[in-house]
Amino acid sequence: MSKLRYLTPFVFLLFLTFILAGCSEPDVDKEKDVISMHGKIMNIEKLDAFIEKSTGTQRVVHYTIEGDPIFYVLQHKGNEIRVKYDNRQDKFGTPQVNKYTCNQLQKIDGEHLLYYKLTGCSGDRNEIEILEVPYDVSQTDTFDFVLKYGVNLANQIDSVEGKLVKDLQNGETSTVSDFQFTPAERQAIYKQMVLGNYMEEKQLSTTCNKKPHEAYDLTVYINNRVLHYEWSECDKSTDGKEMSSLIHGIIDLVKEKDVYKQLPPVKAYYE
Repeated sequence: MSKLRYLTPFVFLLFLTFILAGCSEPDVDKEKDVISMHGKIMNIEKLDAFIEKSTGTQRVVHYTIEGDPIFYVLQHKGNEIRVKYDNRQDKFGTPQVNKYTCNQLQKIDGEHLLYYKLTGCSGDRNEIEILEVPYDVSQTDTFDFVLKYGVNLANQIDSVEGKLVKDLQNGETSTVSDFQFTPAERQAIYKQMVLGNYMEEKQLSTTCNKKPHEAYDLTVYINNRVLHYEWSECDKSTDGKEMSSLIHGIIDLVKEKDVYKQLPPVKAYYE
């Protein structure tokens, strides 16, 4: 006779919970997982950190069109990388958990595509693609932006109107009304925005006790969407630092252009 018959209802419930927990499917961790969701990439820097390390574990989550997560769990093991593929939560797929051992995780940064793949893998898959991030600006219907920055947002880079405004910091500005980016520059900026995960919701702050202080206002026009962000130099959050790094990359690019170098120098300084 089965011993389960002699368990009290409470003990039996604990026993059943323990069994089910051992077979449970993983939950997505938005803070720790690298997540690919319909063109949006979160925490990609964690995959770069995993490549640099020789120990540890990193999970990559892909969402299907229907919104179901598929997991890749990567683990350093000596000189190898072990990977577990788990699609048990994909309601439209065949549930399976497959394991492979691979030699290395490679990062390939191309002109229009960044991707990560495992190579030298065991079993029926010599290579396993882990993550792909396309950033070909020619594949977009519309891509323009208006960036205002500096004290009182007096500087402006406007690819919509083709306008460049420089704050001379004495109450005056100097303006270029026929400003344009080259196709290569547009591609470089679009790449920076994609890798900066600009389409993801950001938690930003405009609060700053420093006077005067740098402020930032970015509006992006991408296909049929309009995205708007505001923050200040005092925002030291992860999102704040990420967005500041993004726009300073754009500003540095503009400052290297001849049209900007021909503008009058700053005539005063904010105190």
